[in-house]
Amino acid sequence: MDGSTPQTETNAQDDMHVTRARYYSPANIFKVERPAIPQHIFANERDTAMAADTPTGWITLDISNQIGLAEPATTPLMLAHYARIRAGKTLTRSFRASGEFYYVIQGAGHAIKGSEVLLWKTGDVFSLPGGGETILTADDNDAVLFLATNEPELAFHGLATPAPEDAPTQAVRYPLADILAQMEAVRERQKADPNVAGLALHLTSEKDGNADAAHPTIKLAMNALGPGNIQRPHRHNSVALTLPIQSEGVYSVIEGNRLDWQQYALMITPPAELHEHHNEGQEMMLSLVIQDGGLYFRCRTIGFSF
Repeated sequence: MDGSTPQTETNAQDDMHVTRARYYSPANIFKVERPAIPQHIFANERDTAMAADTPTGWITLDISNQIGLAEPATTPLMLAHYARIRAGKTLTRSFRASGEFYYVIQGAGHAIKGSEVLLWKTGDVFSLPGGGETILTADDNDAVLFLATNEPELAFHGLATPAPEDAPTQAVRYPLADILAQMEAVRERQKADPNVAGLALHLTSEKDGNADAAHPTIKLAMNALGPGNIQRPHRHNSVALTLPIQSEGVYSVIEGNRLDWQQYALMITPPAELHEHHNEGQEMMLSLVIQDGGLYFRCRTIGFSF
């Protein structure tokens, strides 16, 4: 026995709990400033990923210093990467994320997550559950993939990754041919809607019966815009990561600033900024758009307006 009593221990713990307390009283907490999320195009990172002499590895699109975060981030809730995999080589990583979303820029291969093996090829979009090790292997030619996760979201909450079988995202492959066929099937119906903000196809799966999102936080969509068309100016509170796929003659105007699209160079559209897209090229504009809209829809604060 050390002579201590339960009451003594309780008092000591209470003193410790009190000394942990901190108090904060700004005149107006809504005026607390945070670094703005910038308009940005990751052209240099794209060039590195596409260079023939780049070794197998990850190219992370990290602007955490610009937006005042301690952990790597492309936006406050999302982190994007390019993956370069030399022919026949394997790239692995364990992401602190609950979902992983990929676009295959070039090449073919397979992904392993837990007990699942998913085949992929150029033009495919695919998702993997978060948690565990991700193993990506290229076939006989070099491969380049784009990836977005919610790593900063889990870092913000201090959460560990779920086991893959418990993650909210499934292993799903969306072949490009199927995506384009689905977009064609709804094209006329969408164009006839006076509230249309663009021709979009949201990519989801049957897990939990959630029909409009691939993940509780992340929304994934393929957007299209015909030659000579303009997408109406609009804004929303979610940030948008846009990966241009077919982009010749395409540009965006964000709060009056023109940004010319560069194929496969990820672009940030900051939250709440008025933006529109123009297609002055000869082919259909096509882009993969990843937004952190899930939390805003949950809180009824998406703030969409024309």
